[in-house]
Amino acid sequence: MDAALPLILAALAATGLMAAIWFASRGARAPALDEVLARRRLIEDWQDFEPGDIWISADRRAALATDRNSGRLGLVFAFGDKLPSRLLGPGDVAACRLDGGLLLIETHDFGRHRFEIAATGDAATRPWVDRLRLLAHG
Repeated sequence: MDAALPLILAALAATGLMAAIWFASRGARAPALDEVLARRRLIEDWQDFEPGDIWISADRRAALATDRNSGRLGLVFAFGDKLPSRLLGPGDVAACRLDGGLLLIETHDFGRHRFEIAATGDAATRPWVDRLRLLAHG
């Protein structure tokens, strides 16, 4: 029993540390997106992407941007406390539709293939749906 005590204490300490990390990171959120931040994220992540028109979601947790140099779109999205981005080119989009105030995008990306983005109304969001659908037919 004396030999097992250090192992038990180490397991309890590790469990406590993992719980503390989990509780500390629970409330972490990515900053709200605006055009400046969306442009900066896309330029930092993709040096050959030059953002043109930008659309910000209603909840400011996602953005889409056109590329001035190609037909690609840039997508920036909140994921925990980070703002990762994806480039969407011809054939990268599997499906796209507006559904009950959400812009639903399905991609062929293996890391994250489904995005539910708060739409900003049909008139403002519809042109982006059309752009995304063009990429689906790549």
